[in-house]
Amino acid sequence: MAIFDPHLVRSDEIVDRCREIDRRIAALEAEKSALLGARVQLLLDEVPPGADGFESAERSMFAEVSAGLRISRAAAVRALATGWSLNDRFPMTRAALAAGEISLRHAVVIVQAAAPLDIADVDAHHRYEGLVVPCAVAETAPRAEAFARSAAAAVAPQSTTERHRRARADRQVRVTDVDDGMAWLEILMPSPLAHAAQDRLTAIARQLRLTGDAEAGGAFQGPHAPQAGQELSDDDRRRLALFASMAEDLQEPARDTRSLDEMRADIATDLLLASDTDLMPESGIDSIRATVQVTIAAPTLTGADDRPAELDGHGPIDVDLTRRLAATADVWDRLFLDARGMLTRTDTYAPTERMRRFLRARDQRCRFPGCRMPARSCDLDHNHDHAKGGPTDLGNLSCLCRGHHALKHPDLDDRWRWHAIPQPGGIIEWISPDGRTYIDEPPRRVQFV
Repeated sequence: MAIFDPHLVRSDEIVDRCREIDRRIAALEAEKSALLGARVQLLLDEVPPGADGFESAERSMFAEVSAGLRISRAAAVRALATGWSLNDRFPMTRAALAAGEISLRHAVVIVQAAAPLDIADVDAHHRYEGLVVPCAVAETAPRAEAFARSAAAAVAPQSTTERHRRARADRQVRVTDVDDGMAWLEILMPSPLAHAAQDRLTAIARQLRLTGDAEAGGAFQGPHAPQAGQELSDDDRRRLALFASMAEDLQEPARDTRSLDEMRADIATDLLLASDTDLMPESGIDSIRATVQVTIAAPTLTGADDRPAELDGHGPIDVDLTRRLAATADVWDRLFLDARGMLTRTDTYAPTERMRRFLRARDQRCRFPGCRMPARSCDLDHNHDHAKGGPTDLGNLSCLCRGHHALKHPDLDDRWRWHAIPQPGGIIEWISPDGRTYIDEPPRRVQFV
């Protein structure tokens, strides 16, 4: 006899109702966008661009929509542009929005990511939509955005490469003062360098926190302790992790009470102002290297062509910069992709560290639906619990961030615990506590041809 938990039944009803509301909202947004697109077409039919009076008529249209919908002028411009684009060039996207398969945010992402395409090239837009709309239907808008940028680059590689080369000339540093004696220091720089800088700041901060906690646990005492001024060995790092864990179990007060954001900000400031960090020599800071995951075709790497490269999980990047990064990289993995752009194997398809490299290359980010935490910051987790006989093999492993890893912990009450069931091809079937199924597929790579 089945036992129904009223809490889970009601939770399922709420989610179902919200999904239905989202579908109805999307259909209304499609109707609204179509009307705004028609308003733009009304202007174009009345006063062609470049004709006398066009700018005045356009300003009046912006003001009319802004006042009538009680939105800013900038929001009115974006809404009108999106509506006209959906009517004019994106029939598949418009249809998916009207059917409630995607949200307005997805539609905006698809339209904006198509900027590299020639506005008059109908075939290019059709090929682009054929790649992007199925992804948008299955994924969150942020995940779809990264794929859409890569899809546009695949359809118009020369245009994308040239745009990246021009954009590099805009790199700059800017200071913006805010309240309470604070200011933003902003650096506009190539995307892989920015993500690498953030990755290194995070690694330094975590190493600093680990070292402080380990010291509180007594890691630097005794004849086998790490020595000041010497680079940490793998055994030293394991010792630090063990002592930090002991300090946590004993509830020793943290040596460093700063948040990870505060630590990153302080480390970046130290690096910029003093070219040194305020860390103990034994923290191993000098050995920390940033990590970014980049995909580039072999002919492009050798200079045989100029097709874009891709920063995994973020989109296309400057191919010239990627070649320079490749020249100094410690490790490169050769990826073998199927016709859909799915990773099938690497030339390091083997256990331990090579296995971890394969999984990071395959997953790119946390494998919980919608999560975008980069794979390098995730745990390598057994989908079928190791404690319950789950094998340590590639078919049973995936990258999960700490928060989503905790959702499937065996000690959780069944009313809160999620289950991850591995399927062929790296697909993970997630089962919620109320029995609802969610599918997460490993992200495809766009193949530049």
